[in-house]
Amino acid sequence: MITTVHPRVPESRQVKSLKEIATRAGIDNSYVSRTDYLTTLAPDIVAAILDDTLPNHITMFDLAVDPQALWHEQQARIDGSTPAGGH
Repeated sequence: MITTVHPRVPESRQVKSLKEIATRAGIDNSYVSRTDYLTTLAPDIVAAILDDTLPNHITMFDLAVDPQALWHEQQARIDGSTPAGGH
């Protein structure tokens, strides 16, 4: 089961899929899928987002689309040494 913290779906509800989250929240399934990738971001990247110190050229869309699985690869992408989708 997946527990969501999307503002339109209370935390106490458990769902079985991202599609169910989208349906309950009344939003597009692809949006939920993209934002789900943000849950795997490296802790230093999350801290940079919360501290508003993420480089200006990086957007949430950049982070959510085609994300790298390994944290050091995510950081390399932010640093500009690896293009989107590159490994």
